[in-house]
Amino acid sequence: MNKTALDAMPTMTTIAVSIFIAAALIALPMASTGRVAFAVDQTKASIVPGAPTMGDKAFSPNPIDVKVGGTVTWTNKDTIGHTVISGTGPSDPNKGKEFDSGLTTLLTPGKTFSHTFNTAGMFAFFYQVHPTMMGKVVVS
Repeated sequence: MNKTALDAMPTMTTIAVSIFIAAALIALPMASTGRVAFAVDQTKASIVPGAPTMGDKAFSPNPIDVKVGGTVTWTNKDTIGHTVISGTGPSDPNKGKEFDSGLTTLLTPGKTFSHTFNTAGMFAFFYQVHPTMMGKVVVS
């Protein structure tokens, strides 16, 4: 028996409706909480043990690659507090304008700091107390 494209339509319609229902069932719990979930780029980085003596190896990975809209989360894995501040060093006139974990609230061991990058480019960063601790984020 030969089937035409019209004979197959109920099957394609059934599939389309099933996909729609499945998507609605997934979205419904999120809608009821008022939250919307998006797939975002989450990149983990760390301040390594012994960081003050390691210069551009104090942050891992270095450089950090992330997509536009992605978030980098730095975790302090050292035994002392640190900061993560955008800029090339203490005398940079744009120091801290993109992000700043804060000198008054040091990232103590195990603490994290996150920043979402909404613009493509290269973003240098450093540690305020030991400015030789440098890194960069490349956003594409």
